[in-house]
Amino acid sequence: MQTGFRRQRQKRRLIAEINVVPYVDVTLVLLIIFMVTAPIVQQAVTVELPQTPQIVDQKQQASEDETRPFVITVTKEGMYKTSEQPNIILSNKDLESLVAEVMARSQLNPNKMIYIQGDRAAPYGKVVHIFVLLKSNGVEQVALLTKPEEGTR
Repeated sequence: MQTGFRRQRQKRRLIAEINVVPYVDVTLVLLIIFMVTAPIVQQAVTVELPQTPQIVDQKQQASEDETRPFVITVTKEGMYKTSEQPNIILSNKDLESLVAEVMARSQLNPNKMIYIQGDRAAPYGKVVHIFVLLKSNGVEQVALLTKPEEGTR
């Protein structure tokens, strides 16, 4: 009789695994419910909003000023212009104030690029002079603007 008892005991081993089938069934049912209800929830009422006068946001204007580069132009006569005041022509006498302005701008925003563009007929020494002046006064973000040749592409 003992042999029969052991056989029954050995046949009834416990299984230590989780039955995943009910979890999968519940998950699929929930997925179907969400797929059906999602388009219904997304329906919105269209409303025509009243118009208000546009207010110039100072923060937005300041961010536009930060992204816009500062360009110094050397004309063919050897004079200087800036992108901030393109109508004012600066001579060598005004060069010191121009360098001071650029230094102040670079200290306020060190990542702002300062570009120098020279006319094709401008004296090369004038372009290099303003470039070296800015670099020697601590303006790190200075670059020269050029126009690519049209036939090289």
